[in-house]
Amino acid sequence: MKTFAITRLSLIAVLTACGGSQANLPPAAQTTATQVTVERVEPAPQKQAPPAGTAPREIHFPAIERQSTGSGLEVNTVSLRGVPVVQIKLVIKSGSARDPKELPGTAQFVAQMLKEGTAKRNSAKIAEAVDYLGARLGIHNDEEQITINLHALSEQLPEALALVAELATQPTFDEAELKKLKKREIDRLSLMSQSPNFLARREFYKHLYGDHPYAHIDTTKEVVQKIKRSDLTSFHQRYFAPNNAYLVVVGDVVPAQVVESANKAFQTWAKRTVAPVQYSAPPARNAREIVLVDRPESVQSVIYVGNLALPRTSPDYVPLLVANQVLGGSAASRLFMDLREKQSLTYGAYSSVAESQEPAPFRASAAVRNEVTPQALKGFFDHLQRISTEAPGEGELADAKRLLVDSFPLQIETPGEIAGLVSDLRAYNFPDNYWDGFRSQIQGVASPQALQAAKQYIRPDSSLVVVVGRAAAVREALASYGAVKVIDTDGKLVVSTPAPTAAASAATSSSTAQPAASAAHPAVPETKPEPPKDAK
Repeated sequence: MKTFAITRLSLIAVLTACGGSQANLPPAAQTTATQVTVERVEPAPQKQAPPAGTAPREIHFPAIERQSTGSGLEVNTVSLRGVPVVQIKLVIKSGSARDPKELPGTAQFVAQMLKEGTAKRNSAKIAEAVDYLGARLGIHNDEEQITINLHALSEQLPEALALVAELATQPTFDEAELKKLKKREIDRLSLMSQSPNFLARREFYKHLYGDHPYAHIDTTKEVVQKIKRSDLTSFHQRYFAPNNAYLVVVGDVVPAQVVESANKAFQTWAKRTVAPVQYSAPPARNAREIVLVDRPESVQSVIYVGNLALPRTSPDYVPLLVANQVLGGSAASRLFMDLREKQSLTYGAYSSVAESQEPAPFRASAAVRNEVTPQALKGFFDHLQRISTEAPGEGELADAKRLLVDSFPLQIETPGEIAGLVSDLRAYNFPDNYWDGFRSQIQGVASPQALQAAKQYIRPDSSLVVVVGRAAAVREALASYGAVKVIDTDGKLVVSTPAPTAAASAATSSSTAQPAASAAHPAVPETKPEPPKDAK
């Protein structure tokens, strides 16, 4: 945009030159000079369409060299030239699913105590050794494993492997350090008990899994107070063995060098018999269930809706992953575009399919204001019903698959990411070339396959709904969707309400129904609270 300034005196001069006179001008123009602004709008630049994308190239996962040490520890080496770093990942194939039933969190304590002292050095000396190597140490646990991760320079591979072996094979579980850890855990649990997201996740897994070991996502204050050093040493002696573990080393290393260093580091680690775990079956669910965690101070509700779906090894996993991407896998998916962009109910609404060796949950979630909780819940059920009864359109399906396919290369950029994917291969007994064809698997999912997977594994009529919020504000509205159990933040029952009759449910549903959606995105009729199915 350009601006031109012309005074009235200049305008008079122009008019006079053209045959006019000042006498013929208005009086104001004869006596004053005022600035006049004339704007000329430049034409908007033409937008250029982005270049057409090409077909995605298949990504070739780096070669994995598999060998074993003399003690029987499997060693997986991936050589990456260029950057002189190495990622070491030692995986113990037993996690919180092996906790004693009366002591949930035992594996978690074992994992945290590994770095708090060994037969050779105390916690301060361990931290000093990590700093001396310029390394990064992380120890984690989940349902199925405990992992020790160390990132270091590749020239320090022997020393780094020796440190990992020391942590895994020679922990002392020092009483003084355990006492400090228990105090920290009490404080952490007190803080977590105030988190609506933690409460939602705790109750979601608890009610999905029942007596199954996956039901516990964390320890409890009661366990922290009574767990003893002998409980930790017993777990360690039972499950920490080379034949119940594997090692992954990724970076600027030579496989022969890795095996030589691993042999030396783990030479005293002895095999032992590790009994296979026996899981109890999670509860079958044949009706929808609502669990309402009452937080009287809450101004919003955290909503989880889902059910038990499938293990990661299922052949239906990839079709379900694609269906989930259409539903709520990203900010371009249905849940986000409706509940946030269209209805303005939340900052974000998503869904996901968890991964584990046992059947894992499908879950949709969002946080919304108390007053719009019924509207949001209706939106969830509309979309859950739609994804499980209506095949996605070809354009929508293509967009979902493209996002999954194009994002996969970002997951194999660093040694740590590659080590994680190698670990997945071993955890689920996938072949070494599994990741080479992963994107092709996604591309091969057709619309009927996505629908079939969603129909089988997304079950809105038998879902578990967990809402953390102010019970007085939302309880009555939630009752139209099924039996409601109100509990406090400690998980203790406050009151329970049976499922409504079909007539009462229909009346409540019609009173909370929203205006019809546009023809481009038709609403799905609200599901009636009739017999639902199994959940997780």
